[in-house]
Amino acid sequence: MSLSIEQFQALIKDESVYIIDTRPADLFAEGYIPNALNITPATVKYAIAMGMLSKDTPIVFVFEDNLVTETMAYFTKAEFTQIKGYLQGGFASWIAQGNKFDLIIEVEVDELAMDIPFDEYLMILDTREELVFDKHHIKNSVSLPLYEMSDPGSMSELDEHFNIYIITDNGDSNTLTASLLKKQGIHNIRIVKGGWKELLEIKDKFSFETTKQKPAAEDPLLN
Repeated sequence: MSLSIEQFQALIKDESVYIIDTRPADLFAEGYIPNALNITPATVKYAIAMGMLSKDTPIVFVFEDNLVTETMAYFTKAEFTQIKGYLQGGFASWIAQGNKFDLIIEVEVDELAMDIPFDEYLMILDTREELVFDKHHIKNSVSLPLYEMSDPGSMSELDEHFNIYIITDNGDSNTLTASLLKKQGIHNIRIVKGGWKELLEIKDKFSFETTKQKPAAEDPLLN
């Protein structure tokens, strides 16, 4: 169902209603409706696995005009049962009405390499799976797997005084991760374009480490 600006705004006053913006990551990063999550058909699996989105979550959509039918069909077929509609005219109509919007800062991997030695408040937030992180990661980076980001306890290390740089596997889930953090009130963030895959292209510019594994506890019954 197509929603006017007024209908859309009335719906999102209810905090239980999720705004799902399905536009490509580059367009989303340039500007989006505050509290929206960037979830596309390609990344919806991450949102479900994280437990942040279920099939009965009330949702409203922001689409690209030429993909309305295709995307609606995808989410309907995927058995999302609480689709309230989509914003008529998409993000452009939101802006045309003079409404506030948010954006996400993107940086290249070489910019991250240059910033590390000079920013004492820089935090590298590595969202890859913990086992992968343990084997190889940038020195002093923090591990917070994507699937743990819906857990408030896992977010306790993050603070607004840090300049947070997000690294994902290959960049696919960059804007999903960033939009989730912003929805939870963490705004001083940047996403590293291309993620870990791109970073390895200039790996000589970084210092890496592995996570030391704790020795297995001795079984007193064997002593």
